[in-house]
Amino acid sequence: MSKLSFISIIFFFAAASASGQILKYEVVKGNKKLGDMIVERRSNNNYIEYHVESKVVFRILFSFTVDYESSSSYVNNVLEKESTVSKLNGSTQKSSVVVREGDNYLHTQNDITTKLDGPITYSVGAIYYNEPYDGQKVYSPQFGQYLTFEKMENHVYKMESPDGTNLYTYMNGICTEVKVSRDFAKFYFRMAPETFYAVQNQVDSIVGGN
Repeated sequence: MSKLSFISIIFFFAAASASGQILKYEVVKGNKKLGDMIVERRSNNNYIEYHVESKVVFRILFSFTVDYESSSSYVNNVLEKESTVSKLNGSTQKSSVVVREGDNYLHTQNDITTKLDGPITYSVGAIYYNEPYDGQKVYSPQFGQYLTFEKMENHVYKMESPDGTNLYTYMNGICTEVKVSRDFAKFYFRMAPETFYAVQNQVDSIVGGN
């Protein structure tokens, strides 16, 4: 390992410890990088907060940029609130908010509000830090419904959504890769080298507590 690479990894560990548990991914298609995604978890006693942010640029017949952002908070492992926004070329295409009210939830999307039974214990942000099990359901505010994980092999799970199919791969409980299959393209969210090194070596600032 070069001296520069070693210094970069040390800096990454220090930043992760100071700011929370940070996972970095590169969005790739073939050998071409399309964008980046950063996932962060912050915790304090029984409170956990997740934040997901990605930016991907696709060039097919023309260029278009897809931005996605999700924020969620849990108390005692139960979802309190989650919001998601997806944009195409800077214009909001879909936004949704799920808020806990007692034993139930209110889900608002495009100014339409529906009521959901609770509790919700596993939603989009938690996917990256908590390996699912075969048949586990995850609530997606973006689609306003539960999606189901199907185990394909050890630490690899498939999830079907209205948009297409995602294939998740895990190491030490952390998601290291997502293979995304859509009508217009197939691409990957692959863990950046410094983050993969931390997960592989079970560095506490990534796979353990803050």
